[in-house]
Amino acid sequence: PEELAIINYTSGTTGYSKGVMLPYRSLWSNVAYCFEMLPVKPGDHIVSMLPMGHVFGMVYDFLYGFSAGAHIYFLTRMPSPKIISQSFSEIKPKVISCVPLMEIFGGNFDEIIIGGAPFNAEVEAFLKKIGFPYTIAYGMTECGPIICSSRWETLKLASCGKATSRMEVRIDSPDPKTHAGEIVCRGMNMMLGYYKNPEATAQIIDANGWLHTGDLGTLDEEGYVTVRGRSKNLLLTSSGQNIYPEEIESKLNNMPYVAESLIVLQHEKLVAMIYPDFDDAFAHGLQQTDIQKVMEQNRIELNQQLPNYSQISKIKIHFEEFEKTAKKSIKRFMYQEAKG
Repeated sequence: PEELAIINYTSGTTGYSKGVMLPYRSLWSNVAYCFEMLPVKPGDHIVSMLPMGHVFGMVYDFLYGFSAGAHIYFLTRMPSPKIISQSFSEIKPKVISCVPLMEIFGGNFDEIIIGGAPFNAEVEAFLKKIGFPYTIAYGMTECGPIICSSRWETLKLASCGKATSRMEVRIDSPDPKTHAGEIVCRGMNMMLGYYKNPEATAQIIDANGWLHTGDLGTLDEEGYVTVRGRSKNLLLTSSGQNIYPEEIESKLNNMPYVAESLIVLQHEKLVAMIYPDFDDAFAHGLQQTDIQKVMEQNRIELNQQLPNYSQISKIKIHFEEFEKTAKKSIKRFMYQEAKG
């Protein structure tokens, strides 16, 4: 069980990639959890959209699907909405594993499992309202990947479920219910360490065997974990206020002509870097100056939804997509200073 099975590289969202050494017990425990939670039977269909280098796709699609006797279909082209629509109507997959970038529907699925990045709050609230069978899986490559998850029938809004089988989860906070703290975990799913990098291993796994995820979250009385954001992304103002940029970005990304955004702290003021949906804007007859005006209006409306300490002082238009990892997460460390 302790023998090294695979080396899977982290995506490098917050820095350089590291080789995660996953032993056979981690792979077994993750696949066993899929058997406990999911209904795939021999002969069922699974569509593999996530790359095998992404441990979420490797475990949920390939290892679990293969072990369950499912037929696994690999898309040979990028999963655009048209490709997804055509393939899903033909294949009728039983379980769908995806990142939030893909808002997809099928005709024969038991539930859609979303992981790998924060889910848009307004979209989730809508799916919950209509009883759509989705669930949020929280994890990281270092746990192969599962840390928290629950069936869609019991999942609480905005949470990522409870600690999975054979894993312990706690919040490093004096009051985990009301004050966010770092999510730490230990158990069967954990890695052996980072490949040829004992220093990085010692930084993430403490003397008592707890793995420090770098994510901030709360834990309610029923054991449901809610992720607030990355500790490395946390913005701390001079007045001592903690600001979670992901929560602001989730609201901003729902506003007119916003494709994606990043909130950064510059000279003690919050700046919103926005990559507009230029195609949509130009299709509606907007010029460059019009886009700037729309974004300023977005800023004003957004500030009405935010407390005084997290007001956005200005908008900075980004003319190219933000650099992303293989799992389509923005490489935040590249944009810590809003130029201009």
